[in-house]
Amino acid sequence: MALATNPLDLIEEIAREIANRSNRSYASHVRQIAKVLPEGVSDLYAWLASLDDAAIKELAQKLELIEGKPRPHFTAAVKQARTLALQRQTLAGMPPDFAEALRWAMERAGLGLKALAREVGVDRTTLRKWIRGKGIPSSLRAVERLEAALHLPPGSLAGRLPRFGRQRLEVRGDKTYRAFTRTFLRVASLVRYEVPWADLPPPAREALLREEEERWRRLSHRQIRVRQAQKQTFTLPFRDWPARAREEWNEYVVYASTRPGTGERARRALSGGPLSSRVLRAPTVERELAEMQKFYGYCVRVRGLDPDHLGLNLLTDLSLVRDYLGWRVDRYGDAVPGLTRTEILFIALVKKLHRRYLPVIGLQGDLEGLRELEKRLKAAGLDETEGYHAVEPLLETPDPLGWLAAGIALMLRDLSGRVGDLLAPKVPTSGAAQEALALYRDAVLFWTATAHPLRAKHWYAARLDMDQFREGDFAPGRGHVGRRGGTYYLAYRVEEFKNASSMVFRNLRADDLVEFPLGDPEHPLATLEVEGTRYALNEVFHVYLRGVLPRLAGSLGHAGPLLPLFPGLDSKAQLSGMFRSRSAYVAALPDAPLILPFGPHSLRHIVATSIVKATGSFEAAANVLLDSVEMVMRHYARFAPRDRYRHGWRLYVQTRGGGR
Repeated sequence: MALATNPLDLIEEIAREIANRSNRSYASHVRQIAKVLPEGVSDLYAWLASLDDAAIKELAQKLELIEGKPRPHFTAAVKQARTLALQRQTLAGMPPDFAEALRWAMERAGLGLKALAREVGVDRTTLRKWIRGKGIPSSLRAVERLEAALHLPPGSLAGRLPRFGRQRLEVRGDKTYRAFTRTFLRVASLVRYEVPWADLPPPAREALLREEEERWRRLSHRQIRVRQAQKQTFTLPFRDWPARAREEWNEYVVYASTRPGTGERARRALSGGPLSSRVLRAPTVERELAEMQKFYGYCVRVRGLDPDHLGLNLLTDLSLVRDYLGWRVDRYGDAVPGLTRTEILFIALVKKLHRRYLPVIGLQGDLEGLRELEKRLKAAGLDETEGYHAVEPLLETPDPLGWLAAGIALMLRDLSGRVGDLLAPKVPTSGAAQEALALYRDAVLFWTATAHPLRAKHWYAARLDMDQFREGDFAPGRGHVGRRGGTYYLAYRVEEFKNASSMVFRNLRADDLVEFPLGDPEHPLATLEVEGTRYALNEVFHVYLRGVLPRLAGSLGHAGPLLPLFPGLDSKAQLSGMFRSRSAYVAALPDAPLILPFGPHSLRHIVATSIVKATGSFEAAANVLLDSVEMVMRHYARFAPRDRYRHGWRLYVQTRGGGR
């Protein structure tokens, strides 16, 4: 991309590059940058690279004023242009260590763990180990694919490996969560036996070790299937599809995701292009692409089909579709039931394409045959593997949320043993200071996230606007924390919610704030008792903001008006790692169910299940999760029939006044 220096010429080059790399529909949006380009910009790439999300949003608003209507995809297109500009910047700042360099390159390229794993064709667990420095790639080809996916010069990552192919010493299996195990053994010995681990009698020590060993033997059917599938990967990444198949899929994406009321949709209508009656969200399109990558991988790597013959027309071959599903089921052997919702979802995708899109491009299939196949698969019975396997034993108890509250109180008790009074903490000045600060941060976050079970992104992307932050009341500004009447609250814009377009937010605008107070006296988790002292979340949060957060931010090099609300946990991987290690406090409670380390999303399962168990109302749980009743029933609330039966009779007795 090269010799042009005129900003308008450079904008055109960027538009073409984006059209070739990812989404042709974004190219027209990139060209609109010329309408909002500030005067005096001499270096377009430097200007693009300097834009933050707020500045890009301002450009979108300016363009809307100029054109008289919104251009929904303009923001995403400019972010892609910014990514290209960042890729042109010098690699001189690339860290020398392979793991650090990989993390640096991912941030620079704007690729997350899931997207990069898909691009490179490796398992996410493997990639996560590389990122954390717990392992290195065993093949040069894998490193070369990393460099290509991250748009790095050849050899930039390979050169940072020690003697290539030499594996670093790492812990395997259950010890992957060694922080969880260490915390569990240390805390359980104190809370159950009231002595440190070092002073624990051998029988008690053996009992805890047996419990910890038993924990890791509990595998769900899903985990067994994943381990089996990893032995024989067959996905064909999108980048390895022939050009015709990629172009065909991109056409479908444009057809399926172009929103009504946009100029792009109007132009397609005028040009006679096909229009979808239902618009798919980006996550849905991503899931559909993942299913097609697996189907094409089977066709090429298992059936031996010539890659040049890949295309949507293969979906019209009902026998091929049936053989593919049969192969997926058979590869698990008799270890676990092989038929899951994934197979049904693939059939649903194929059926949808047959009904809506394939006829548009001149392809006809056996829709009735597909319906019959789907009917037969459902009649065969699915292995419903819940997504909350790690906390399943907790959800089977009468009060799952009670266990969580007790675990948080135990974490606060451990914290008070390090800093004293939580409202006037004395953080040690020795090397233990950072550990104490981190535990204070983690306890506050664990408590807050349980009281307000939002999604993971609301926590790792949360910011504190230092231009607004002051003594007394203040507004969130560009951040996510405010204070009113002495009570702190979290505030998120509607557009920051995954289901922003759902009926839950139907009466709100995209930039309206949804607030979550931390000092609501009616909230069951507003206060917790720690060794006879009652602490309020609002007060502990105040101490955290005033004393702990600044020290953590400074030690981690964070500066500027927008600070991470939880420094050191401002990425999804860091946040998940913290929850998995600190969930050991729940596991360490006396007589605690045999749970596995769990992530932040499990809090939604625990809260929803607890509310439904206590009230019998899925709607009440949906109100707390800010989700639909159907979503809560399908994914979150683990409510056994016997519990609902018992609750029904309890309500009847209460209505009768407790008598017969």
